[in-house]
Amino acid sequence: MEIGSIILFVKDMKGVTAFYRDVVGLTPDAEQPFPAQRFFRFDTGQCKLCLHSASKPNGGRQKVGFHVASVSAVHAALKAKGLRLRPLKNEDGLACFDIADPEKNRIQFWGDY
Repeated sequence: MEIGSIILFVKDMKGVTAFYRDVVGLTPDAEQPFPAQRFFRFDTGQCKLCLHSASKPNGGRQKVGFHVASVSAVHAALKAKGLRLRPLKNEDGLACFDIADPEKNRIQFWGDY
């Protein structure tokens, strides 16, 4: 058994979709099984990140972790887009930092410096 998707329930589908696509840099999945205003899927490898429209989202009560090749490169790229970021942390020899999407869902980037 494998995890196939992580679903975040969001109120502002257009705004949160734009954040993950334009700011974080995720690629929309080529196959979108449902109408985009209700459900949107990103191609994030074997486990897809999905956004699901909800009138009462879970904002801030979940965290999505992305393993990246260079945490410092992602940190610099997001900072260049105008995000105010905390310094990188060292967690057991790996670099990491967190940000929040427009609905306060936590996102962690981790991996080698």
